[in-house]
Amino acid sequence: MKYLLLPLLTVSTFSFGQITLTDQHFAGPSETYVFSTLTDLTIDYSTTGVNHTWDFSALVPQGQRTLITNPMSQATALSAFMFGSFAPVAYKASYFNSTTDLPISQISSFLPVSIDGLNQFTKKSSTEITSVGYEITSSGQGIGFRSDTIEIRYELPITYGDNYESRGYTSIDLNPIYDAKWRQHRHRVSNVDGWGTVKTPFGQFDAIRIHHIIDEFDSLYVSYSGLTMWIPIPMPVSHEYEWRSISDKEAVMRIRTNEILGIETVTAVEYRDNFNGLGLNESQISIQFYPNPVSDKLHVSTAEQAEKFFITDQFGRIWNQIPATSKEQILDVSQLSPGSYTLVAVFSSGYTTRKFVK
Repeated sequence: MKYLLLPLLTVSTFSFGQITLTDQHFAGPSETYVFSTLTDLTIDYSTTGVNHTWDFSALVPQGQRTLITNPMSQATALSAFMFGSFAPVAYKASYFNSTTDLPISQISSFLPVSIDGLNQFTKKSSTEITSVGYEITSSGQGIGFRSDTIEIRYELPITYGDNYESRGYTSIDLNPIYDAKWRQHRHRVSNVDGWGTVKTPFGQFDAIRIHHIIDEFDSLYVSYSGLTMWIPIPMPVSHEYEWRSISDKEAVMRIRTNEILGIETVTAVEYRDNFNGLGLNESQISIQFYPNPVSDKLHVSTAEQAEKFFITDQFGRIWNQIPATSKEQILDVSQLSPGSYTLVAVFSSGYTTRKFVK
């Protein structure tokens, strides 16, 4: 339940210049976002307040990551049944994306099989953004699991002074991948503790700051050689500080920390950015394509099998990401507006770029 931390008189005193976030200011399906990433143990994550200026403009990125909100039309058959149009209303997801919310590396260490990936399913409505379940993939097989208790990531609308909390519980039976079960208990407390201006190497934004505190307890049940047991998976309390603006549908700045014995340590820093290939080596692998200029279909041929393709505009903004399925592939560019673009082919050894005109 959301409530105001400050008396109404105090809120009205500082209302000028504040922003309010609605569902229109959060990501939907078929969208791509790029973040530049780094680790800075000295970064100031604690200072906040009213009409505050956070200056992170001097950050030096070390790599980049991409967030892709996949439409439900791309979900596997089982997950489409669990979270698609036939699912109960509360579980009808808006999109899904790759996530690291579960301690996959720790879980895999107890299993004789590998877990290849994890997807999170998100439902967006006018009143909240919720996590409705997960999909685990192993050896090309995907299994979806609804959360028994749905965690609310955001209560909407959001403005300075808001505070809300939520609990999430998910039980995952890893059969038929392996005779094992995993349980996740999460308690999230969120406080909108500041508003003002945030500066990053990407730009300057009017923003509000949200501080999430996540207390999680995980456990794994395994059966091996006739022995069965529940194994606790220790998870430190985590903090997430994010700055959100009405000009972007993802956080423009985010700092994550882990808390152990009351002391927080920075684990990740990221900010919204354009794609620049940071963290990847430029490759000399040959790419050929036609026609150029292109209307609807771009025929692409690569000397080696690529992992994926990006299409970026002249500012480095990603307009599309397409999985690479073969060395000879046709890319649909019919939705692009007329202009100049760059095709980025990402290989295991690096990336190669080529320019084209729509």
